[in-house]
Amino acid sequence: MKSGNSSGKRRHKRFVITLHAKVIIGEKTYAGVIGNVSEEGLSSTITTFIKTDEQFTPDRIIHLVFDLPSGDPVDLPCEIRWYLRPRDDAPTLILGLYILEPPSQYTKWISRFR
Repeated sequence: MKSGNSSGKRRHKRFVITLHAKVIIGEKTYAGVIGNVSEEGLSSTITTFIKTDEQFTPDRIIHLVFDLPSGDPVDLPCEIRWYLRPRDDAPTLILGLYILEPPSQYTKWISRFR
């Protein structure tokens, strides 16, 4: 596992959810799945085959694009805090993300979990 600025304790409770998403980093787009969400962070698994994980460094900015269950689209700018390749031969990555500036539709939606 590679780690960056992650802290041991989270300030906000995470809620398990499954949403399909696109992970956009630089000029590349990868298919992914969001596994849990909170007010300030979330985790996403990239399901596209990843040969090398060198572009997924901590502190790198990505965009997570997905539809809320209501159908509203969200473009969530996030900072990679950590990443994990589940196994050495696994073609996928799990990302721990910090949400930089959540749009209002995201904050309104996540407030329903409290």
